[in-house]
Amino acid sequence: MAFLAPLFLTLATLVGVPLLVHLLRRKVGRTVDFPAVRYLTRMEQEHSRDLKLRHRLLLLLRILAVLALALAAARPIAKLAGLGHAPVSLAIVLDNSMSTGIIGNERSVFDSLRADVRGLLSDLSNDDRAWIVTADGRVIGGSAPSLLEALNGLAPLGGRGDLAAATRRAVGLARSGSPRAPVVAIVSDGQRNAFATDSVVNAGTVPVVVLAHGTGSVRNRAVLAARAEPARWTPSGTVNFAISAPDSADWRLLLDGRTVARGAVASAPVGAPVRLTQRLASNSTGWVRGKVEVDADALRADDARWFAVRVASPPMVAVRSEGGPFLSAALSTLVEEKRLERGAEGAARSVTVAGADAAGVRLPVLLTAPLDPVRIGEANRTLTRLGIPWRFGAIARNLVLARAASSDGAPLDTTAASVSVFEGTPVRLRYPLVYSPGGTTAATSAGAPAIPDTLATAGGSAWAVAGEGYVLIGSPLEPEATELPLRAAFVPWVLEALSRRLGEDGRLIEAVPGEHIAGLRGVTGLESPDGKIVGTNSDRLTVPNEAGVYYLRRQAARIGALVVNPEPEESDVVGMGQGAADSAVAAMRTHIAGRDVTPATSVSAWRTLVFDRAAGHGLLLPLVALALAALLAEAWLARH
Repeated sequence: MAFLAPLFLTLATLVGVPLLVHLLRRKVGRTVDFPAVRYLTRMEQEHSRDLKLRHRLLLLLRILAVLALALAAARPIAKLAGLGHAPVSLAIVLDNSMSTGIIGNERSVFDSLRADVRGLLSDLSNDDRAWIVTADGRVIGGSAPSLLEALNGLAPLGGRGDLAAATRRAVGLARSGSPRAPVVAIVSDGQRNAFATDSVVNAGTVPVVVLAHGTGSVRNRAVLAARAEPARWTPSGTVNFAISAPDSADWRLLLDGRTVARGAVASAPVGAPVRLTQRLASNSTGWVRGKVEVDADALRADDARWFAVRVASPPMVAVRSEGGPFLSAALSTLVEEKRLERGAEGAARSVTVAGADAAGVRLPVLLTAPLDPVRIGEANRTLTRLGIPWRFGAIARNLVLARAASSDGAPLDTTAASVSVFEGTPVRLRYPLVYSPGGTTAATSAGAPAIPDTLATAGGSAWAVAGEGYVLIGSPLEPEATELPLRAAFVPWVLEALSRRLGEDGRLIEAVPGEHIAGLRGVTGLESPDGKIVGTNSDRLTVPNEAGVYYLRRQAARIGALVVNPEPEESDVVGMGQGAADSAVAAMRTHIAGRDVTPATSVSAWRTLVFDRAAGHGLLLPLVALALAALLAEAWLARH
């Protein structure tokens, strides 16, 4: 037996009150000998057995009433017959991933899932505790009426979410409601990627009941990918995109809301979509929103996919001979491809590329370590004059491998040029870069000190760094010193450094709804597709749920773009019928380790199984009835 309010068991001490009253009534005072008293004494002796029995019954009934009321106040749970189900600690995992937005028979799958949860909540009593946990990790707790009201405000996400993390959180919530019986109830659409995770949720002794809905035959068209190449158009470029469809489908490509291309694709599954490339030119300048869309179908959320591109004239670069022949050759290649323009040193928008020992250079600059070690002193004086808070340390000639660094601790994107160019690069000669602000730190446009960004390390020390108006490499770009200029990603990285880090392009971030992004230093606001600007007060943000292009703002300037699209896997809705739903439940069971993980075949079975997992019944009503019966019997016996 367990008690929901064990402190009320202290009320059982009140059983001493009827005992005290009983003992006081037995106390005999001074004896007075009157004839009438002698008569009463004789009569009492004749009926003493009946009176003693009556008084003891009254005492027992009063004690029983007090004990029953004390136990009822403590709200016991026991494996005995009782009325209703035992109090439960119920955590409901509601799958609101993007795929639940499929519409069939004028009703979305999510509406059906929500109706199932509504029915389960209606079975709760006042003694139960309940929470709703959605696929994006949101937790809603409270009474059944408040949960029903909150349920009406929920909607499908713009992406997949994380059903495994939601289940893990639900298990913890269910356990927190002890001594109530913990139960986790999962309701999902049965999409094959609903529980796509490498980790296993350990439910332990907490029962888990799973229900998956079949949606019947679904024919879904989806845009699975869209990306502009290169990231900066001058003013032309290409858009690469991929489309899946059960039959032929028309597509349209839009820039800033204007249709600039259209076509059609043949049928193709999600696993092998049709991939297309469209060459375009934009008449606009600055950041441009683009999207590829197909005609609307049952799942609207994947009928369009967004991308962003910056349209501007090529970055201007002035090359000094101190940078070395390999760097000069890379820049010449980019100029020939019209992705860079040669400019005069010191001119507006022109970036100077040189060795750090070059005389008279001005920000913005891309600097390398000098070829001659004797020039290190001159190079450090140049860094001091430019206000760059780094200095070249003592020369090191041992072979080490460079490692790309993440300034914000986030996982590295190994496909990005800024990562692949550094990761694993052999370095034979280097000058470890020593951070030395010393009051010379460059300032941002807002006037606050700029925080330097370590791009790569070598031998445990900073080797490539960047900051406001500079990129600095701790080796000369020669094969004898490092193989960096021989890497395939070197030329793309140089272009990125000149256009984004030293130019005006800013950051281009691709993310999924609900993802957490860090390292947004200098970002003061987020401009949504409808033009509304929401301020930010840290370098971290949670990606909005709605797909689209959001501009990163620094005061009034756009300094980057956040492109939000759902995971392509969420568009894989082939076979989401009942059989596939059963397979999805089986897949979930392989990812949930526990003593009692049970699938439900219907909504009614799901509700029944949830409450059958509650151990025993609540004894509140039987105990109250017992106390009431004892009091009624005591009152009747006292009058007779």
